[in-house]
Amino acid sequence: MKKFVTLLAAATLAFSAPCIALAAQFNSPSGTTVTAPSSPTGVQVSMTVSGDVTSASGSGYIDAEPAASGVQADNVPAGVTPDASFTVEAVGDATFTELTLTFSVGSQYAGANATVYITHGDGTSETRNVTVAANGTVSITVDRLSVFSIVVDKDSVPAGNQTTGGQTTGDKTQGNQGGSTVKTDTSATSPQTGVFVAPIAAVTAVATMGAASAAVALRKKGSK
Repeated sequence: MKKFVTLLAAATLAFSAPCIALAAQFNSPSGTTVTAPSSPTGVQVSMTVSGDVTSASGSGYIDAEPAASGVQADNVPAGVTPDASFTVEAVGDATFTELTLTFSVGSQYAGANATVYITHGDGTSETRNVTVAANGTVSITVDRLSVFSIVVDKDSVPAGNQTTGGQTTGDKTQGNQGGSTVKTDTSATSPQTGVFVAPIAAVTAVATMGAASAAVALRKKGSK
C-alpha cells in the first residue's frame, strides 16, 4: 500500500507540472466588451472582442479601448463623423491568428448599411462594408490590430425601423451614461492576469491530491 501511495503521489505531481505551464499560456479576450462614450451622431456603440490568444509568459493580452478623443481611422472621409472609434492593441507577448470584433449599434439600425474604416499599425488602411444584423450588431474578422472607426448609414435604415437613439442593451452590453467608459469582462479569466481560472483550479485540485497522498505515505513511514 505504501508503495502504491508513493507512486500515486509522484505521478500526480508529475502530471500537475506541465498542466500549470500550459494553463499559463492562455490569455483570451473572449467576452471582453468596451463601450464608447456618447457620440455626436447619437449612436451608442459597444465592441466585443473574441478569439484565441496565447502568451508564452502568461502575461500578454489584447487590450481593446475606445479611441482617445480625436483619434479615428485615417481613411474616414472628410466631413464624416464616426459613430465610434476603438483601438485594439497587443500587450506583451500576446499572439493570435484571428480575432472577431462585434460592434453593437442597436436593433433600430437592423438592415442598414455600415462601414468600418481601419488603419493598421503599419500605416495601411482598409474599408469593410457590412450590413447591420437583426440584433443590431456588425461583425468583422481581423488578423491585425488597428484603429477601427464605424459609421452607420442612417439613411439606409429599412422602412419600419425607427432610430430612437439611447441605450443599446443585450446579454453582455449595456450603454454607458454620462460619456464614461464601461468595460465588462465576462470571460473565464482571472481579473488580474486574464489567465483562465478553470484549468488552474483543476490543476490545483490535482496537486493538492498529490500532496495529500505524499503526506499519507510519510506518516505511515514515520509510524514504522
